[in-house]
Amino acid sequence: MRIGRNMALAARLAMGLAIGALPVALPVSAAAQATARATPTKAQLDSAAFTLRIVMTALQSNEVEQPVKNALFDCLYSNSIGEISAASDKVIAANAGKVDRKDASQMLAVVAGTCGYRPGAAAATKPAAKPASKK
Repeated sequence: MRIGRNMALAARLAMGLAIGALPVALPVSAAAQATARATPTKAQLDSAAFTLRIVMTALQSNEVEQPVKNALFDCLYSNSIGEISAASDKVIAANAGKVDRKDASQMLAVVAGTCGYRPGAAAATKPAAKPASKK
């Protein structure tokens, strides 16, 4: 029995040494530390969640035009929701008093604009209707 208890003690000791040595054995590179992001604040998380809700509702809506949906999808595919939210927040801050965050249509306009959607550009890219041929 004494051997069993000594083996268990040795195993615990070895495990403790391995855990203690683990940070030294697996150093984090300076590049990985530099790219690590700071933990977002509650306000940033709330803003990102609201922005995501606006985008998802727009993508599922029958009332939102397809060019707007395309811009939102492309933007969401290429950027994190945190980046989209932060850019939208900057637009709102730059236009203080002009945008009501509680108005979903205004927020959709801001987010779509942030994502690169321009209403005039969508109309310009549509092919012109062909004139009826004369017989």
